[in-house]
Amino acid sequence: MIKVSLQEAERHLGELIEEAAAGQDVVITRASGPAVRLLLLPPGEAQEPPKAIGHALDRFIGTWSAEQEAEVLKAVEVFEQVDPSFWQ
Repeated sequence: MIKVSLQEAERHLGELIEEAAAGQDVVITRASGPAVRLLLLPPGEAQEPPKAIGHALDRFIGTWSAEQEAEVLKAVEVFEQVDPSFWQ
């Protein structure tokens, strides 16, 4: 196991990543104790695209009618106004 301080890890991060990739257990510590452990990701996991929400939550939100949209826009209209005194 390789244990290094956070300051030391900042100076040698590339080397520590290579050690972790080679199977070495790498722990980065701080004064209060262990902070993080570098782990090798399984093949393919690092290349996965970020998961986007997109329309995945639409079924929870539903769809608004034009009247509902107008009602919400009217309710939040006050938040679109800027008080000039805040800029002085």
